Amino acid sequence: MRVYFDTSVLVPALVDQLSNHQSSFAAFYSYTAGEHQGYCSTHSLAETYSVLTALPLPKRISSIEARMLIETSILGRLHIAELDKTAYMNAVTNVSGQGLTSGIIYDALHVEAAKKASCSRIYTYNIDHFEALRPEGISISSP
Repeated sequence: MRVYFDTSVLVPALVDQLSNHQSSFAAFYSYTAGEHQGYCSTHSLAETYSVLTALPLPKRISSIEARMLIETSILGRLHIAELDKTAYMNAVTNVSGQGLTSGIIYDALHVEAAKKASCSRIYTYNIDHFEALRPEGISISSP
């Protein structure tokens, strides 16, 4: 099975100080080993870095630590779906056609990456956003 990981799941999978770490890590581990294939997008790399370095944690994650987590835990375990300008315009067309605005465009980019990678599921904690985007043939769930 091909599974796409939204940033909302990637970050807690990597950070044991977050309350949803265990369920996120379990999903991440199970879909990045064996017969399954885990995916994220090039956009996810930047988004994950941004979130990791901004988390208000007792032990902050430095820029170097964030880079190392991305290199070893994401690039070392996930397949990366690269988006081109057609995918970006598909995302813009989708959200604008539904009258959706603001940050949901970033979730639409994740949907485009999941489609490109032929994923059958997206793991996210932003279920309402992804369901609003109506990705045909892709189930939406949290870990």
